[in-house]
Amino acid sequence: MTETLKLDFRGMVAPLNLLKCQRCLKDMKSGDILEVLLSDADVIADLTTIIARSSDTVAYQKIKEDGIHLGIRKG
Repeated sequence: MTETLKLDFRGMVAPLNLLKCQRCLKDMKSGDILEVLLSDADVIADLTTIIARSSDTVAYQKIKEDGIHLGIRKG
């Protein structure tokens, strides 16, 4: 069964949010989704670079009223 975990990084500064995201992905099972909520669009570029260098993939990216929702599928 696929599990979805959520992390709220609104207001958190880089690189702390990037490190927490990597740590969380490390502990997840293949196929699980990590939904990251961001307020800073610049962090998305950093996260997608990190994801591109791993076996993980971006499942979705949505801009909503409460922030940017980035879904990462664990590879």
